Amino acid sequence: MAVLPLLLAAQPALAHGGVVAEDDLCVINIGYLKAHFKMFVPARSGHREYCEDIPLRGETVFVMEYLHDGLSAAPIDFRIVRNTTGKGNFARLSDIDALPDLDAVTVSRHPSAVAPGVYTALHEFDDDGEYIGIVVAQAGDKRYTAVFPFTVGDTGAGVWPWLLAAIVILQLNFWYWTRRRRRPHAAAGVLAALLLAGAHAPATAEEYSAAGDRFRVTATPSLQPLTINRMHAWDLVLTDDNGEPVSGARIDVAGGMPAHDHGLPTQPQVTGLEAPGHYRIEGLRFHMPGEWELVLTITAGPASERLVLSLVL
Repeated sequence: MAVLPLLLAAQPALAHGGVVAEDDLCVINIGYLKAHFKMFVPARSGHREYCEDIPLRGETVFVMEYLHDGLSAAPIDFRIVRNTTGKGNFARLSDIDALPDLDAVTVSRHPSAVAPGVYTALHEFDDDGEYIGIVVAQAGDKRYTAVFPFTVGDTGAGVWPWLLAAIVILQLNFWYWTRRRRRPHAAAGVLAALLLAGAHAPATAEEYSAAGDRFRVTATPSLQPLTINRMHAWDLVLTDDNGEPVSGARIDVAGGMPAHDHGLPTQPQVTGLEAPGHYRIEGLRFHMPGEWELVLTITAGPASERLVLSLVL
């Protein structure tokens, strides 16, 4: 069996500390309590989400969306410390407990507080380096702690180039000996590889459109391909029935899953862009697979119309 697919398949196990990757999401485990975890640097990277490492400095927003109702009533204490354990991304709670003076390496402390539904915290990172986030939740008379090491900025490539080089060498070695044993099948293997490469070639950007009596709209999601539980934006191009761009319109967004009789999980907002007829919907997220609708109520001058964009995840 090939080495490379096995090692790649095992990557989720390499996640840092209390944050793990599950179905394209980052989940933090605070004891038995779980939450979706993400970090943003809005001033420098907009809505881009980071799970474990942040490649740039700046004001960072930490967000935990609870997956367990118990977190809504639990006082949460959040602290960021410099990673002086010498363990890098392998630092654990026992390494934190072994530090002689936790306050001396603390760069940010958010005192214990109850935050129903979603927990958020801000910190301005001025220096590149290795850090550790410590989340403590008080559930009844018990305290649960999650520890997640992460890096900020450019801290060097570390061991990953050596690890990847080892993976490549092992894979090449596997292919070499496989070819020696099964030389007649080499051409078939090359053909299969080419076919797979073609099947996984990047597709053109996915677009959605709708037309009515007064307006036409074409929408392109910033997230390609669309996946569940990822915050993203859509870019809209609005024209009239003659194909002329329509600027200065008011666009209200609603929608949801008609088959499940519920609306959108977020409250997206529309802003106009400089290019004529161009708009952007910010703050969209689809939290489950199935058939979705975006209902756009467009008003420009005396004209008003409702257009529906349909999609399937």
